[in-house]
Amino acid sequence: MRNSGLVVLAIVGVVAAAGEVQAQGSYIGGAYSSAAVNETVIDDKANAWKFMLGYEFPVLGGIELQWVDFGEMDGVIEAAGGSTNVGYDARTATAALTARVPLGRGLTLYGKAGWLYWSTDISLSGTASDPHFEAGSDNGSDPFFGAGLRFNFGVFSVLAEYERYKLDTVEINAVSAGLRITYE
Repeated sequence: MRNSGLVVLAIVGVVAAAGEVQAQGSYIGGAYSSAAVNETVIDDKANAWKFMLGYEFPVLGGIELQWVDFGEMDGVIEAAGGSTNVGYDARTATAALTARVPLGRGLTLYGKAGWLYWSTDISLSGTASDPHFEAGSDNGSDPFFGAGLRFNFGVFSVLAEYERYKLDTVEINAVSAGLRITYE
């Protein structure tokens, strides 16, 4: 119990320090990501990119929209009937609520949680089959979350973040580095 009291005091102290850094208002940005899928059939990484548009409210919260293109990831199905190459191409559009905690001059910790609409294309070439993968296109929606650090330099911010996406049964982990510009 004593440790939880110290944690609460630390959180209150960080939130009280929030008065040092104001909300940035409207922003636009982009990021380069390394996206990874670690599934049974697809265990691959791909270069990904994303575009974001958002708004930070004065009281430690905000909203953000993103478009993410994960690129194509590959895998192989091995079975008694032979092998099949799998191509997995995924894209998402997201909407999230964000929360931030200033850590000091120019440094902000943030988190986001929201919903994503995803679209995938799966290509198969070979003789083996797997009930989890069928060639064609699919789409759906699922929750996602992320967290990161933002280094603020006036209207420019540099981002480093981690996000976890779930596209039906496939989980994608992305580590990103990006730039954000405040335009208000």
